[in-house]
Amino acid sequence: MDGHWWNILLGRTLYAGSSMIIRGILLITSIIFLAMGLVTCLTPGVNNIFVPIEVTSQEQAILIRSMSGIFIALGSLSIRFLFSSSKVQIGNVLLSIVVCSIFSKVCSFIFDGITTHSILVFFLLIIYSLGLYYLLKKRKNDLDYNL
Repeated sequence: MDGHWWNILLGRTLYAGSSMIIRGILLITSIIFLAMGLVTCLTPGVNNIFVPIEVTSQEQAILIRSMSGIFIALGSLSIRFLFSSSKVQIGNVLLSIVVCSIFSKVCSFIFDGITTHSILVFFLLIIYSLGLYYLLKKRKNDLDYNL
């Protein structure tokens, strides 16, 4: 039995190590997603190293900049998932995604201009986020702590 302890110890080390390797890969990928979204959203020119196509029109620029909000949300929620031990409600996840989309829409207004469609989408996002926020607060206040 003395000869088998080394195999057991090595196997458990590899198992724990592989979990840390996967977490490290997810962390690096999340940071790249966050950087992709922030660089695309906050720079005046949409054409950068992260966008694989040549953006030539205003409509394309608005679309690419709006989609960068999804990458910001994906990166930040993934980092939050990796370092958090608490369970996150789906409403909080949706609210985070919508807030990042609103942020990218505001950057799109600044850099790409305002169109009728972008104004409509912006106000729909605002209404949706206010509704989510209200329902989250209402649900939190409805919880019964006298169990």
